[in-house]
Amino acid sequence: MQSRTIKILLTLAVIGGGVGYLLFSSLKSDVTPYKHVEQVMVSPDTWTNRPLQVHGFVEPGSVHKRIEGQQQKTDFVLESKGKRLFVTTIAPTPDTFKDTAEVVAKGKLTKHEDGRYVLEAHELTAKCPSKYEENRRSKSLAGPG
Repeated sequence: MQSRTIKILLTLAVIGGGVGYLLFSSLKSDVTPYKHVEQVMVSPDTWTNRPLQVHGFVEPGSVHKRIEGQQQKTDFVLESKGKRLFVTTIAPTPDTFKDTAEVVAKGKLTKHEDGRYVLEAHELTAKCPSKYEENRRSKSLAGPG
């Protein structure tokens, strides 16, 4: 009777440990901090060489596209509350990506030899607030539905 109880407890412990490990490892690998430019630039060394999502607005006139090798490279500045962050990417730019666009850039923050911080982005997401505001305005003009 006692050996059967020990076997059941050991089996439950192994299953519980396996499930716990899977949950912990899956949560840990998918978590990428989401920060605004001004939050990152307060202490950029904290975020250097770590996966990061940075939210800001494309500074007007800062977008520069060029071909390097066989890839298109895009450089621009993300700005928020007076703080600026240089971003470089080979990721495709969304249709709504333009000057003053609201953008979330996902990548890794690096520090270059000249001392400036650069977000090397592998993914860009841009929003188009005017499209959503216009849709909201149309619904409110139509009255209660």
